[in-house]
Order: sequence, then structure tokens, then C-alpha cells
Amino acid sequence: MWKRFLIGGVAIALLSGAATATVALNKVTTIANEVFPGVNRIHAPKGLIAEAYGGAPQTFLLIGSDKRPKAKSAFDRANPPHSDTLLLVRLDPNLGQTSVLSIPRDLLVRIVSESGQVYYPEKINGAYTIGSMSKGKDGGARLAAETVERLLGIRLNGVIDATFRGFIDVVDSLGCVYINVDRRYYNPVGTGFSAIDLQPGYQKLCYEKALSYVRYRHTDSDFVRVARQQDFIRSLREQVSPSDLLGQIDTVSKAVGRAITTTFPPSASELIKLTKLIAFSQQKPLRQVKFRFATDNTKIGGGDYVTASPQQIHETVEDFLHGHQHVAVPHHLASTGTGHHGHGHHASFTPAAIGLYPTSSASGRTEAFNAAVRLPFPVIYPALKTGPAVPQGIRAYTVKDQHGHEHHAFIEVFQQNGLGAYYDVEGMDWTNPPIVAHPNQEETLGGRRYMFIDDGSAIHVIAWREGHVLYWVNNTLREDLTNPQMINIAQSAHPLH
Repeated sequence: MWKRFLIGGVAIALLSGAATATVALNKVTTIANEVFPGVNRIHAPKGLIAEAYGGAPQTFLLIGSDKRPKAKSAFDRANPPHSDTLLLVRLDPNLGQTSVLSIPRDLLVRIVSESGQVYYPEKINGAYTIGSMSKGKDGGARLAAETVERLLGIRLNGVIDATFRGFIDVVDSLGCVYINVDRRYYNPVGTGFSAIDLQPGYQKLCYEKALSYVRYRHTDSDFVRVARQQDFIRSLREQVSPSDLLGQIDTVSKAVGRAITTTFPPSASELIKLTKLIAFSQQKPLRQVKFRFATDNTKIGGGDYVTASPQQIHETVEDFLHGHQHVAVPHHLASTGTGHHGHGHHASFTPAAIGLYPTSSASGRTEAFNAAVRLPFPVIYPALKTGPAVPQGIRAYTVKDQHGHEHHAFIEVFQQNGLGAYYDVEGMDWTNPPIVAHPNQEETLGGRRYMFIDDGSAIHVIAWREGHVLYWVNNTLREDLTNPQMINIAQSAHPLH
């Protein structure tokens, strides 16, 4: 036992330095039993979970389910549970990155139960319900995992099934999450849809607001919701410090243990192994892999399905397992001047060539002027926008940082299309929020020093500091704006005179 603890202590110290090593060694096993309680174990059949060895890439399936065995309502307790989210996460030390792939819950699949019964046509989220009804409390996760492996041909190294209620408990235990809310979200109580009331802007989401945000899909598509969930993971990840990871896990261990069922055994060695993987992930790029599909509204027997060809599934899997893109800043498609209206381009380059046009809206500029009166720093407005973009207004607001200090901010929202695609131009006098904590790269263009936050191939955020103010352009959730468009919109953004 002491030898094992000694080895564990060395591993912890090597993992994240002295800060992590401050967690007492005899505490590690206690934490492991709280995070992975034996009563919440998924008993995977032989061959479902592949053992991974040190240093090898590992792939985990995260399931977001709505099972409610302790609900007050008898209907909720008896109602078969469903999987609302199927998320694959691959931690790959060889490629130095973490890849995230969300599987559309309405994807058309063939489900084969453990007894051999075939269900077709079915949506992939039906596997969880079918398994739960036939094999009990962990049958849903088992059948969902088997269906994912059969569809994609990917061996899983672990499965985590998290309930919605447990999810928001963990978020609260972490101190909530700062999220860049891209637009106005509003569903009042009693409409038949999940209630939500969020204003656009950078803000801290706790408890029900966080859950409502990641589940929302009333006025957009399942693909937009998937992208929103991936963006939430990106934001949550930026707020977990790798320097004291076990210490942070200790603070949320009981909440995590109540929230999840998993294939992981409650052992100190398993906890250390996973902590090492998470610490690795914290310091590496996060790739948002898009699921290739043919249609998202194929009608079969009265239901709407997402369909994907075998070739599209193969391309998705190859990207997830082996993709290793890095954003190359397209200097030849960036403005070289510092004028306030996007002048100074190369002679052969025009904004229209990449789908950008002047923001001629007088009302938008008037709103920017009005917002500037309420803020103690200059409000910028982009001289360029995408062709389809429609300005949605400007909001001035305040936000508190992690220490409770209040900061002023503004957000200008542009609707790119009618399916949940909104991009934003923003600014605040909080110059080091989590959103820019770990830029992938920095480049100087036209006299400004830009920070780029990307997912491997697409720029998600481009930010810069001027004086004591942080400004940034935020791409749509599905990253509809191209890299040249993101850069040129940022370069065209200047204070109005």
C-alpha cells in the first residue's frame, strides 16, 4: 500500500508541480471514491471498453441524460430516460491536442440491442432509451456506447453518463462559468419550451441558466446546439487551472460523484491517470470537429432524421482521430493599413472578394454613439460586415470578474442567418477575462497585436488590447465566418468620430 501511495505521490508531483502535490497522498483514494463511487458504476460488457496504456490517445464518450430516478413526480420517475447529448472527447498526446465531436441526436441509425433485436429506423438518442427500458439503470449508457462504436468504428476507453441536474450542480461547485452569450435567448415560462432569459454579452452562468443555455434549440437546429455545447466546454476548460487540478477536483468530487455514472473504477491510480490527461488537455488546443451529414430533415414514418452517408461518416471519423489543422493567418487577405474604415488593402484585394461589405446602417452607428455615452472607454464599430449580416443592436452592460470587481462592457450583435448564426463585436475594461487566457497564437497586423483563439482550423475569437480596454470579434457558434472575414472585420473596427 505504501509503495503504491509513494508511486502515486511522485506521479502527482510530476503531473502539475508542487501546487498539486499539496493534496495529501492519503486523500487521493478518498477523492477517487467520491468521483467514481462504486454504486454509480456502468458495468460494461467485455470488449466494450478498451484498455489504454500510458501515453496513448484516449477517447471517451460523454452522455448527457435526463434520467430522474429521485424526481418528485411519479411520471418523471417512471418516464424512460433519454440521451440529450452524445459527445466524443479524444485526448491525443501524440498530436498535442484535444478533439471534440458531437453526434447529432437525430442521426438515423440501426440499433441492435444486447439480445440481438434490431430497431430501424431509429434516432441515435433512442439507443439510451431502449437500453434503459430493457436492461435497467446502466443499460442505456451501455447500448448508447455500443451503438456509437458500431456506427463509427471507434474503440472507447471510457464512458461517462451525466444527468442534467448533476451537471448544473458541478457547474455551481466550480464557481459557475463565464460564457460569451452570442445573442438574446428568451422563452417565457408556460410556452411549452424550456424557459430561458439571457441577454447577449460576456457573463457568468450558474445553475439553471447554464443548463438552459446548453440545451436550447427552440429557434435553431440540433447542429447549432451541438456547437453551443462545444463552446461551453471550451469556456469551462479555460477556467480550470492545471496547476492545482487535483485540488480543484477535490472541491467538486462529491458533486461529480452524484452527477455521473461511469465505467471508471474507484481507484487512486485511475484518478491520477485521468488527472494527467486533463492537465495535458488544459495546455493544448481544443479542436471542434464537425459531423459531416447529407440532410437534417429526412422524413421517415413521420419523423425527421439527420442522415449521413458511409463516406461522410468515414471522413468525420478520420478528422476526429487524425486531423491536426492549425490556423495560418492569411496575411495576403488582411488589411495592411491602419485607416479607420478598412483602407490600405493590397491593390489586388477588395473586401467584396471575401464576402465583406460596408456597414452602411446609420441606426447601428447611432446606437454605438448612444452606448459610448454610458461607457468610460471608446466604443468601436466595424466598417465591414458579411453580406448576409443584419445588425441586431448594441447592448451596454456590466460584468463582475472572479474577484467581484465590476467592469463595463458592450456587445454589437450581427445575425448571419436564421438558423442560430450570430457573430459579435465586443469590448470591456476587463482586459484579462478567461476567454483570452490561452490564445493559440499572436500576430501583428496593421499596427495591432491580435490574439487568435481557434479550434485547429477556424478562428473562433480574434482579440486585441488598446489602452486598458479589451476588444474582440466572436465568430458564430458554427464558425460560419471565414478566417479572412474574421481578420478584416476586426481590422475595420475603430471608434466612431
